[in-house]
Amino acid sequence: MNVSSASAPARQPAYGWVIVAACALMIFITYGLIYAYSVFFKPLAEHFQWDRATVSVVYSLATIIRGAVSIGVGWLADRFGARKLLIVCGLFMGAGYLLASQVTALWQFFLAYAVIEAIGMSGIFGVGTALVARWFVKNRGLALGIVASGSGLGTFLIVPGAERLVAAFDWNGAFFTCGIAAGAIMLLGASFLKPPPEELTSTASSPQGSGASVGQALRDPRLYFIMAGFMLFFLGIQIVMVHLVNDATDQGIDPLVAASFVSVIGISSVAGRLTIGVLADKTGIHLSMVITRVFLVTSFVLLLFTHAVWAFFVFAVLFSIPYGGEVTQIPLVIGRYFGTKAMATLMGLTIFVNGLGGALGPWLAGKIYDTTGSYTWAFITGAISGLGSIIMVWALKR
Repeated sequence: MNVSSASAPARQPAYGWVIVAACALMIFITYGLIYAYSVFFKPLAEHFQWDRATVSVVYSLATIIRGAVSIGVGWLADRFGARKLLIVCGLFMGAGYLLASQVTALWQFFLAYAVIEAIGMSGIFGVGTALVARWFVKNRGLALGIVASGSGLGTFLIVPGAERLVAAFDWNGAFFTCGIAAGAIMLLGASFLKPPPEELTSTASSPQGSGASVGQALRDPRLYFIMAGFMLFFLGIQIVMVHLVNDATDQGIDPLVAASFVSVIGISSVAGRLTIGVLADKTGIHLSMVITRVFLVTSFVLLLFTHAVWAFFVFAVLFSIPYGGEVTQIPLVIGRYFGTKAMATLMGLTIFVNGLGGALGPWLAGKIYDTTGSYTWAFITGAISGLGSIIMVWALKR
């Protein structure tokens, strides 16, 4: 469709796709390493003699701190730009893993993984997706879907890669290697970032750089329905991403095969992320949100009856739809209701609340397992949280 130069840029600047590639690369390493925690879980528990609730709570605290820091990082990025902020994040990420490789006590692991590493991982999702949204007027859903696919590819490649590193060098050698790789990739990706040109930010009818301020958004009840919906959604997602490998190996499945289930979730989610982005562009954000949540509930019901290797693979493909859609939907729904003026800050705030659910889910699942010796009630809890998220989406649309 042709638009006049008075209402939109004559064409999409080609460098916008470089921004997409750089952000996808940084999300690739960040989220691949986040979900690789599942293959470190049992080696850490066995080495330090920690129960599953303890290993889970380290991940949960990292999720909370990552979300809390993302608010401040988003606020700084809205004012000082993405490049400097993500360079600092890359340094923290690498340092966190290097320090984690040397820990000998629980408090040291908390400091290295749940604080330093979490600070490093706090920036890329909110800051990167906000930057991409500002570069694109048309095809925003597609661009964000491509960026979000970095998470799926990272899960596909890094999770089994981390399992092989653990098998070859034990958990501490694997942490050290991941730290070097994370720091280098983050610095490389951040070096390509720059703000969008004036023709995008100054266009009168373009949503770039326009919309609600933080104060205006905080007075809008729709923001709270959005945050509550994603918090419940993320609670269920994180139960699976942290405990799926544990559940499979508990049933006698080889650790590498169990890690491949998470890998299949990652690669299958790439198609889901792209499809959800395009679907949201064409039919609206609400329908895509309902679809992903229905698949989340269905996935948990299936998981209750999953025992064979082939059934875990079927589950992984089905679960990749909600896992894949979630990353794309957050920036789209924030942009839909509040524009991009304060998008990085609002993304940070949403990620923080999101993280509260993501922190509660794994800890609760670990606690349920330690108490009952089974994940049954943990998976039922995940299904209930998915139903609650559907109710929040319904309330948002009304």
